[in-house]
Amino acid sequence: MKVLRNWLSFIFIVGAIVGLIVYFYHSRETGIYIILASMIVKFTEAALRMIKQNEE
Repeated sequence: MKVLRNWLSFIFIVGAIVGLIVYFYHSRETGIYIILASMIVKFTEAALRMIKQNEE
């Protein structure tokens, strides 16, 4: 479970950085969509963390 959470956090960080680069240098609308998709990944990771805490 921890490996999955680490990968989801990594995907979020990379997605957020790419989204910011696209937002500032290419298309604001596309950048916002990339950042929103990254946020969904982060929410998923946070939900997994909360589920794990409830099991302990």
